[in-house]
Amino acid sequence: MPFPSSLSPRLQEALQDAGFREPTPIQKVLMPILLQGSNAIASAQTGSGKTLAYLLPILEQVRPTSPNPHRYPKVFILSPTKELAQQIYEVTTKFAFAVGLHTVLLQGGGKRSEEVKRLDRGIDIIVATPQRALEHIEARRIDIKGIKHLVIDEADMMFDMGFVSYLEKIFTAMTERSQKVIVSATITPRVVKLAKSYIKPLKRVELAPPGKIADTITQYLYPVVRSKKEALLSWLISSNNIKRALVFVRKKELADGVAESLRSWGYKVGVLHGERLHGERKKSLLAFREGRYDMLVATDIAARGLDISELDVVINYDIPHVKHDFIHRVGRTGRAGKEGMAITLVSPDEIEQLHDLQKVLGSKIKEMIIPEYAPKEVKARGYLLHPPQRRKRKAPAAKRSGTYALSKKGKKRKTTKRDGWKQFDAAKEKKKGRK
Repeated sequence: MPFPSSLSPRLQEALQDAGFREPTPIQKVLMPILLQGSNAIASAQTGSGKTLAYLLPILEQVRPTSPNPHRYPKVFILSPTKELAQQIYEVTTKFAFAVGLHTVLLQGGGKRSEEVKRLDRGIDIIVATPQRALEHIEARRIDIKGIKHLVIDEADMMFDMGFVSYLEKIFTAMTERSQKVIVSATITPRVVKLAKSYIKPLKRVELAPPGKIADTITQYLYPVVRSKKEALLSWLISSNNIKRALVFVRKKELADGVAESLRSWGYKVGVLHGERLHGERKKSLLAFREGRYDMLVATDIAARGLDISELDVVINYDIPHVKHDFIHRVGRTGRAGKEGMAITLVSPDEIEQLHDLQKVLGSKIKEMIIPEYAPKEVKARGYLLHPPQRRKRKAPAAKRSGTYALSKKGKKRKTTKRDGWKQFDAAKEKKKGRK
């Protein structure tokens, strides 16, 4: 099935040049809905082509303005992180240029003066992070009421990062006639509730159940003593001859430490986390994409939406705070139908988190035991997934064969302390009677 014939020849040609021959499942379902001008909230697996699924229909509906120096923006795409915003901007620029539309990127860390100049010259499409977007809106450099198409990408992460108030302000300022689209690999009930309160009518598109990971990704779980995690990480990389991997950690401080360990073992390693300068983060990601780094150690700011070609392996050094982030982490590999592998290291103090995670996934991860690194408690496969049930201690024989009292209905019941005192009193009275 080819892309919709209603797409302009220029967009069709741009798709061919970019190597896209046919739409992905989410594109087949979502594109016709958006081409009709409907509002939608859509979820699909990571790497399924959601960006083009919303971008192409919107570009088709937006026509370049006449040669007027004051181009007012018509499309507003919001992303939670700078890295994802940068990626969306690159994709959007390529296809927008094909139909004569102009795009600007607004994000923290960027030069504000340059952004203002671009907005003053006139622009058709804005790709932005929420905070920077709201700054420009409040400074009246963007007329939000003139926006015809709004896209919220990775909406559930907006909640986790505390951007709900920003979204509410933007939704409130927009007209009801504008088209609104919300997309993510994981749509939580909170996102649905917010969407329904501001977007009407709203069509729901869900191609995979929450927690579904692509079948192209093979997963392995390694139980490990926490103090041996770095050693096991090195052993796994060398023994599996892994040339390139994205290593996820939960904390910024840990990212620097793990990166230093990998460097000491001879790997070229980049680091990506929130406390590094925007320029440093950008350079690390670019170097990893271009193959100048063997490994990239990152926090969950790199888990959402990033498309890194030829990434065969993702390693979870630990389990993330937010369970759905695990799905996004793993989704950096096995994209667009390619094979991928995801390795997760789990220490004993993470067992409860693992069980909670597997409830979300709806399946168990294959467990691998390496005796030199595994905890002492791990004596057989399946311990972390199915911890042994504690046996109830049997009462001593004397207690088990203790006296029983008859209930009013004549059934035996085990004696209680109260029964014991009754027997004591009865024996006492009997003794008195003998005297």
